Amino acid sequence: MSKKVKTFNLREGAFPIKMDLILEDIDLQDIGQLKDSIYGSIEISLISKDLFRCEGSINAAFIDKCQSCLKNIEVSLNFLSNLVIKDKDLMMDDDSNQDQTHYQDLEYFDITQLIQEEVSLNYPNFVRCEDICLEIKSIEKEEKNLPFKKIRD
Repeated sequence: MSKKVKTFNLREGAFPIKMDLILEDIDLQDIGQLKDSIYGSIEISLISKDLFRCEGSINAAFIDKCQSCLKNIEVSLNFLSNLVIKDKDLMMDDDSNQDQTHYQDLEYFDITQLIQEEVSLNYPNFVRCEDICLEIKSIEKEEKNLPFKKIRD
């Protein structure tokens, strides 16, 4: 899979669906620049009507700026994904309290959208160099200025 959007109908067909993906372009904001392609190995299996399980691994490398020293660094993402896929019409009625649920139209399921969501959720909140580039000084607790301290003593 490359730059073309791949959609398929999850309500039809044989399961499990196994895919080896290579995404060369990704549309994510506030994330570093994609260094190479995103590689994924995904398997979608049917649990019950309109309920699917997606398992697999996703690997990617991004170039981003260190939040301390602003040098360009490489951010590697290598993670396993294990989530449930449900129809987006069930989103408001779902009370299953599952943490890992992806909602999308099952008749026009877009695998690129799923990968983008997983990369966004697994991208680190803080991007820093491997070494300590800038010392973060601990803030010492200053004594409060008590103007009437001498009077009380």
